[in-house]
Amino acid sequence: MPKTTGLSSRHPFNLYYNASEYIKICGTQDGYFPDFGHHIANEMGGVWLHPIKLLDGFWLRITDLDRNISVWSRSDGFTNEPWGSRFQYDHGLGHIPVQLERTQFAPELEKGFVADYKLLSYGKGTTRLKLELLARTDLRPVWFSDEIGITDGEQDEVILSSDRKVTVKDSAHDWYVQIGSDLPGNVVETGPSLYGPEFTAGNGTGVAFRSEVIELREKETLQFRLFVAGSYQSQEESEAVYDKLVSSHEALFDEKKVIYEEVANRAKLKIAGEDLLNEAFTWAKWNNQWLVQKVDGIGRGLTAGGPTYPWWFGCDNTYSLQGVLAIGDAQLAKDTLNLLLEKSEEANGNGRIVHEITTMGAVSNPGNTQETAHYIAFVWELFRWTGDEELLRRHYRYCVKGVDWLLHEMDPDGDLFPSGYGIIEIAGLNMELIDSAVYTAQALRAMVDMSRHLGEEENAEKYGQLADRAVRAINEVYWCESEGLYADAVATRGDIEPKVDYMVSLSEKEGIQGYREYLEQMLAEAKDPKADRGWLLNKNWVIVTPMETGIADPEKAERALQTMRSDVFIGEHGTYLGGIYKQGTMTISTGVHAVAEAANGHPDEALALLRRMLGTFSKVLPGSFSEMSPDYGCVVQAWTLYALTVPVIRHFFGVTPNAFEKTVYIKPQLPTSWHDRECSLSNLRVGEAELDISIAPQQAGNGRTVIVRNPQGWNIVIELDGQRLESTETHISWAVESVQV
Repeated sequence: MPKTTGLSSRHPFNLYYNASEYIKICGTQDGYFPDFGHHIANEMGGVWLHPIKLLDGFWLRITDLDRNISVWSRSDGFTNEPWGSRFQYDHGLGHIPVQLERTQFAPELEKGFVADYKLLSYGKGTTRLKLELLARTDLRPVWFSDEIGITDGEQDEVILSSDRKVTVKDSAHDWYVQIGSDLPGNVVETGPSLYGPEFTAGNGTGVAFRSEVIELREKETLQFRLFVAGSYQSQEESEAVYDKLVSSHEALFDEKKVIYEEVANRAKLKIAGEDLLNEAFTWAKWNNQWLVQKVDGIGRGLTAGGPTYPWWFGCDNTYSLQGVLAIGDAQLAKDTLNLLLEKSEEANGNGRIVHEITTMGAVSNPGNTQETAHYIAFVWELFRWTGDEELLRRHYRYCVKGVDWLLHEMDPDGDLFPSGYGIIEIAGLNMELIDSAVYTAQALRAMVDMSRHLGEEENAEKYGQLADRAVRAINEVYWCESEGLYADAVATRGDIEPKVDYMVSLSEKEGIQGYREYLEQMLAEAKDPKADRGWLLNKNWVIVTPMETGIADPEKAERALQTMRSDVFIGEHGTYLGGIYKQGTMTISTGVHAVAEAANGHPDEALALLRRMLGTFSKVLPGSFSEMSPDYGCVVQAWTLYALTVPVIRHFFGVTPNAFEKTVYIKPQLPTSWHDRECSLSNLRVGEAELDISIAPQQAGNGRTVIVRNPQGWNIVIELDGQRLESTETHISWAVESVQV
């Protein structure tokens, strides 16, 4: 299922992202590698073997000896494949009568990549060419390494050079890259002043392989490859990887394609008449695989986004991993959560979950309030999908500490609303935010279930009482009756007044008029300067979280969802980050809003939100959603998987697992437009079970038929239209008349 685009209708700076669990390659869809990025200024592209960079890029120059033409090849067509990329150079070589295709991929578990070039002559007679394949090294560490005392060496140094293989080392560290080619010829040149068509920043060196004279008859093809291998540990490792790439690249390519076919077949969605959704659903699973990052000695986990956030986050993963579980990759969810726990224990030790971990293992932010609560709730979710009791016990003790941190250090007034930053990190808004309060209540509910399962009844009773109090308090204090919405934050008038000028300045920068008057009206309504009350400061998207989690009272949930269906909150591409600004949309804001609608019995409204998001699919990178809708930020973002899979699998198909009891509950609520369609979800993994679920209209009658393939004989509980079926049969077929799903 490749996604192809010609560059004539696209900006040449559109990025692509090729990946394995070790290697990340990011350049532009014209085949170039311009400098860009802000975490490390101008260094976020190129080829990375985290936690180090290997190359700024690589380029091919073609010289036609008879026509006296020399060009650096620049593609005019780009095809994104799940396993890598293909670049077509049909018209980008001037008047040289050749066509070129470049195919590149990184073997999934090797520290290197291969770029394969195929050159086809279409000129009459013989075309005489010379070729130059040039790479630019840039061995340097990932962002935030300076803060832990790891700095880039003064220069990359060539330590070994032969006709067709060059080894380069960072001058200050045992960081290596080996670059080689089977391009015909024996001329190689190296040096720090050697560049291709783009000048790139950094302390790298150039490596150029030059061919002998190549004569191609009409329709004759020349094929050659670039091999790049690296190591952040030893020269010997980079050599071993390089040798494997050279000797086994064809087999590694076949293995890569098999891996991605397996990813496509897990939790395989097929909704009749929903081709775009089916396609985007598959690509979201592939996109997710691109973001898996393994670093020897540190761990393996899901990163946030490429190319801007290629490291691990607490907040992002407590959303993203819900999608990872839904598509059946339990091992990735476990690996990521274990990495978060290990780094949180090292950096904090008090129950607080870290926010951001670089691939060098450094914690750059010890953690926002919301992500500790969200982590605790997710631990129980992970257990329900996997039944892994050893993992539950390992994380439970830190969850106990986490609750204590939330409700003591972060909640000095004891109102069960922890203070601090939440998901939306707006400077100055470190108060009792709605998302932190809601996820804390959800965490307390999860602690009841965890404690009870582990036989800690005293804790279960304690957490149950706290959860009930927290839920009541959220529905009383955060609820804004006049607006029909939950508030962004709870604070006193005295807390808000010092922030007014700053918040007004932010609004003015965005061109918002009348915001000061809006705040002053709320301040005037707060008669007691020391009394807590809810404040709708920005109408941030996170005010939908009470409905997402089931914390909202049913009547309040219905009213708030109805209010949020307006153009104050929803734009062309989905849910705004803030209703006051009506600017900025992310797949996560739209996704959580869709989950909230579906969780409260509104699948049509949930699907309508997903359709808005689907309108941004492939806007920049064919086969992907951008971080910011429709077309900016990271070209691939992990929590998009949550936005697509959780509404569809957890709510439309109604799958709720209890793997530890070998039970799966299925309570479908399909959108109205799907009632007369065949809907299937195959190879759904829950614990050790693998299920196929299909829902289709009956051939005769007004009902629906639900079929579940259940080869492991788990207990399947299906609920439709008030009817219930429970079965352990390996093949369940249940016809329900006049069902409304």
